[in-house]
Amino acid sequence: MSRDAQRGETADATLGCLATSGSVLITCSLLFFNASIVMALLNALEPLFPVWAQKPATLQFLLFATPVVMVVAEWMAIDFARNRFFRKLR
Repeated sequence: MSRDAQRGETADATLGCLATSGSVLITCSLLFFNASIVMALLNALEPLFPVWAQKPATLQFLLFATPVVMVVAEWMAIDFARNRFFRKLR
């Protein structure tokens, strides 16, 4: 294998690691903010919930599941916006 081919593979691996790290950083940030929003809403709206929804297990499930669903929806929106507004140059 030539030196240029090795440099190309190293550059590709480095870019892949940077892209993955960026995605992880964005996802963690989104999860943090989503969980904060959901927790604030649950605390504010808890008196309005029916009796069965005021159980700690139900609130804990909502606090876990809702931010994850929100992150999936946000990534879908990001992908849609990228595909819509930034057409491939090829």
